Amino acid sequence: EQKCDECLDFLRETCRNSKCQRTSTGVVNASIAQVARLEGLRNVLQQRFEHVGSGRVESQKSGFSWLEIETAFINRVLTGVVLNSSYIEPRQFLRRRERYRYHCLKVNTIFNGEFVADAKRSAKSIITKNYELFNTSDLREWYDEHVMDNILAALEEFQERDSGWALSRISNLIVNVNKFNPMHAGCWVELPREIMLKKAVINVRSMDNACFAWLVVAALYPAENNVHRKSSYPDYTTVLKLEGIEFPVTLKQITKFEFLNDISINVFTKRERGGKNDGNEIVPLRFTKEKKEKHVNLLYLQDLRRNDENVIGHFTWIKNLSRLIGSELSKSRKKKHCDRCLHYFPTSEKLSLHTVDCTTTNECAIILPNENDKWLSFRGYNKKERLLFVVYADLECILVKKTTDENMSRFSYQHHKAFSVGYYVRCVYDETMSIYKSYRGEDCVSWFVKELYDLAHRAKRIFDKNMTIAEFTSNVEWEQFRNATHCHICEKPFEEGDLRVRDHCHLTGRYRGP
Repeated sequence: EQKCDECLDFLRETCRNSKCQRTSTGVVNASIAQVARLEGLRNVLQQRFEHVGSGRVESQKSGFSWLEIETAFINRVLTGVVLNSSYIEPRQFLRRRERYRYHCLKVNTIFNGEFVADAKRSAKSIITKNYELFNTSDLREWYDEHVMDNILAALEEFQERDSGWALSRISNLIVNVNKFNPMHAGCWVELPREIMLKKAVINVRSMDNACFAWLVVAALYPAENNVHRKSSYPDYTTVLKLEGIEFPVTLKQITKFEFLNDISINVFTKRERGGKNDGNEIVPLRFTKEKKEKHVNLLYLQDLRRNDENVIGHFTWIKNLSRLIGSELSKSRKKKHCDRCLHYFPTSEKLSLHTVDCTTTNECAIILPNENDKWLSFRGYNKKERLLFVVYADLECILVKKTTDENMSRFSYQHHKAFSVGYYVRCVYDETMSIYKSYRGEDCVSWFVKELYDLAHRAKRIFDKNMTIAEFTSNVEWEQFRNATHCHICEKPFEEGDLRVRDHCHLTGRYRGP
């Protein structure tokens, strides 16, 4: 244990003093991963040898513990590691770690696990990109999309691409939280050239962190000359109600601002398209709930020329939305665009008819498929494969009367109490592993949970075997493989130059098809 502590001290020192020692980012990240791995191994060993009263009972019950690692990254708020000690299924492990208490941050995660292939064993990592976490974000939706879905998809892709490798043990989940100032819009930012050429956006030069207020004033009191100067407009403090509004304005404050000033505001922003060379597109960032007579469309921009610690945000007024996004959605720039769903229409009359329905149905922009993604097809080929183990279970209950106050308008007078449970495990490839068990008693539910826990660990040991593919026993099988023209999973034809491989069951080694 002393050697382990010395090694951890050295690695932590590398993380803390990386700036002074000019250590590369790669070395620091590798040191963080090593610290997490060593701490995880020590955590598991301590849980095996320490008694119940050692103060580690809670972490044993929860199956994980939290560790913070100090780093010298300028914009890093914290680096945390979720140390795993009992979880064996990635989805369950990731689901328990979904809670975040921070807002307006950039967060990325690193999933570390141990993989096996035959006699080989290797530690591998799956790294997610930095994703923005706003104070208005739905945390469950954000976590599912940017952490769970990405990691599970990468795990599945890795195990399918590198045939033979299988996840043996979950080591930890590293969480990197970085500074991000997404909606504190303030100082003046120069418009990008492609937006400036369209002459559809008014950018008032202000250096007082009140660009939001100045742009709303510019929309309500448009100037004919010198539209980019503050002096061309009345002072925002004299024409706007700002009780309780703090500058710089955040997205969260806009709803209150709308209520105070009887105005509706939509906020758009610029983002990169899906392809690397597809340029940028204008997308909605915030929609008003009700479009009012006084309505303003704002464009939020960031000065990406500054370093991450001092990212500058800025609001501008979209004077002509159709001109701004016209070339993106249609070849003709003379269309009339709905500022809610971004659909376009040939005349103002048709736009007015559409607006009546749009405000009651569309709460987001509707993006239709493009030429590269216009066909629907089945892609969940992994779901066609039968599950190797299936559990069928049933509980028997009795109805027990409850003591309640019958004077209440609604009350429950009885409840179900389980007294018996039975389950059947079906193995699709080995009938000798199929088994039925049952139990009768007041603790039948606890018994059933323990049985499922033991069953999960037995199944994990079976999956870890990872049998090599069995050789063909006859020339007929070889001929069928060489002459195959279609993949047996997706049923698509092989292209010229495709490398054919033999798909096999990793538990039995049985050949399944080309």
